[in-house]
Amino acid sequence: MELPRGDGQKILVVDDDVNHVILLKKRLEASGYKTLTAHDGVDGLNQAVHQRPDLIITDVLLPKMNGFQLVEQLKSNPETNSIPIIMMSAVYVTDEDMAKGFELGAETYVAKADLALRKPLQEEALLEATAMLLQGEKAGEGAGAPQILVVDDDPEAVRLIVKRLENEGYQLDIARDGLEAQNKALALSYDLILLDVKLPEIDGLTVLSKVKEVRPETSVVMMTAYGSEDVAVEALKRGADDYLIKPLDEDEPLPTVRHNLEKLRRRREVEQAAKRLRETVSPEMEDKERLIEELRQSSITLMDQYNRLLASEEQNRVYAERLEQMVDERTEDLQRRTRELAALHSVLTAATQSLDLPEVLVVALGELDQILGTSASAAFVVDQDTGRLRLAAQHGMPAEFLRLISRAPGGDGIFSRVLNSGKGIIIQNPADDGDMSSLDPETACLVVFPMKSINDVVGVIVGVCLEQKEIDENGWKLLDAIGEEMGVVVENVRLYENLRQAYLSTIRALAEAVDAKDTYTRGHSDKVSAYAVAIAAGMGLDDEFVSSIRDAGYLHDIGKIGTPDAILTKQGVLTPEEMDTMREHPGASHKILMQARLHQEIKEMIRHHHERYDGSGYPDGLSGEDIPLGSRILAVADAYEAMTADRPYRESLSRDEAVAELKRCCGEQFDASIVEVFLQVRSEAESGLKEEAGRGQPQSND
Repeated sequence: MELPRGDGQKILVVDDDVNHVILLKKRLEASGYKTLTAHDGVDGLNQAVHQRPDLIITDVLLPKMNGFQLVEQLKSNPETNSIPIIMMSAVYVTDEDMAKGFELGAETYVAKADLALRKPLQEEALLEATAMLLQGEKAGEGAGAPQILVVDDDPEAVRLIVKRLENEGYQLDIARDGLEAQNKALALSYDLILLDVKLPEIDGLTVLSKVKEVRPETSVVMMTAYGSEDVAVEALKRGADDYLIKPLDEDEPLPTVRHNLEKLRRRREVEQAAKRLRETVSPEMEDKERLIEELRQSSITLMDQYNRLLASEEQNRVYAERLEQMVDERTEDLQRRTRELAALHSVLTAATQSLDLPEVLVVALGELDQILGTSASAAFVVDQDTGRLRLAAQHGMPAEFLRLISRAPGGDGIFSRVLNSGKGIIIQNPADDGDMSSLDPETACLVVFPMKSINDVVGVIVGVCLEQKEIDENGWKLLDAIGEEMGVVVENVRLYENLRQAYLSTIRALAEAVDAKDTYTRGHSDKVSAYAVAIAAGMGLDDEFVSSIRDAGYLHDIGKIGTPDAILTKQGVLTPEEMDTMREHPGASHKILMQARLHQEIKEMIRHHHERYDGSGYPDGLSGEDIPLGSRILAVADAYEAMTADRPYRESLSRDEAVAELKRCCGEQFDASIVEVFLQVRSEAESGLKEEAGRGQPQSND
């Protein structure tokens, strides 16, 4: 590209390196510019004020006044603040230093020539920047607007969303059915997808799963008109980042879109930083070898300069010492920032992979210990009902201090300040405060910062430091990022728990509706569920299985809703025809629950809970381990509860008699290994049921 020549404009070059000044003068004057020179920051400032150059080119490292101070002085002076400034950086100046220069008012920067390293001046870049600034042009172009795919078969909903988002400058694409959406999402790279649940061709949840499998980095916000808790839970499990309930008003999608695009931006920044980190530390990477060689050559050069300057005047000796100190400081700063990026990446990974709040907070507290060197830390969540701070996770905190924080409304004074302001603080020597005397007397400071959701502060994180701490702007940004991610996790957990409680309430209501048909069986489902949970826990089965067996216990007799009351409450022995009717209830339960959004595992447990181990049960005559494990557990729990409760046609057996019957039927009706576990946990399970009965839970007669 042919660059325009100068028209005699004056350019002031500020640099204490004579060789660089000679190179710059030669290049600039050959391009038609006049040059002025200064060899330190003070001289540069004086010449700028008195000579009024059209442009200033300054080095970062200067005697008397460094380049940053010079830029700050020039931009704060009304006589010189309109002069454009180009900063030059060398091998030992970081991108962070250049960012500081931009913040102070520099227009751009170029890499400085390094004769010792044989690194030439970036001549074209310097001349191009000079020409553009003198002509008043702006360097660089803005980043492209986020790409959003809107997927909905409702034209009115699409119109509303497009109208609102187009006004914000987003680039939008539209798909009218699931197949079109899936093809577009897999073929093109979108930043965010607004995806309806119910679509022609392919449903939204299926599209979500495919997109997250092939393009996991794409943010997906689900939209549903049904308000179904099960749909929301399933969408979150499949990787959805958020969801909206239709119908939407005109402004509703915008905050959600902004929030998820901001999350995506932060995630990409962290992933890029983590990638650079992995490449830097990997022994096989060529980049590490290149970096090591550059650092080695840079160190050799700095030492050569240091030795030469030692033999020169005192000013050069001081300057060389400063260079050496800067190398150490920059190395330490790079190591610190690398640790911080790794910490943030660890927290983000935990936050996106789990809805277990204590588990994620433990990861965050561990990283806080690494970043700040804390000796103890804790995370508190604001209780939505009481407004008090509730302990969610902690490490090494004194019990009395934790009780103090949990007792006070909204936390103690300093915690109230953080909750109300949404900003972190450092409290020096907190143990001197009588309210915090339970802290370690050696505590030097307390770091407190908020966990924030989109609209509110949802908790605080506290760190105890045994040494005085000063946290710079970048440090607070890191803590804010951790607090924001933890706030999102708290909100997601609250949403999940609300949906879970609504789901459990529905299950309990159905179970109680069945038990209410017969006064003899009232509380039967609760007790069967409790026995089944005790057996599953005693067998060491995982939490997901235990949760499923609990729900199956509540619902195992739901099919009896369709059984005539005359059969359920009959005083005598059932006729063969009546027994056939009674035996229909497992299949009826399965048929009813087929319409519910329950795990298939739960439905199968319920269908087969009357199968017998020898194959003579119903409805399908399964035998042995072909019977689902959950069904075999329910069979033992159901039989024991039935035997120890009164029925219209007989009185209850004693517990010893019921245990003897279970043992007698091992291998025929029951799985002997499950009976063995039940006998080990029976007493504890019955004690738990008595405690619940004391709290007012309905129970059947023993």
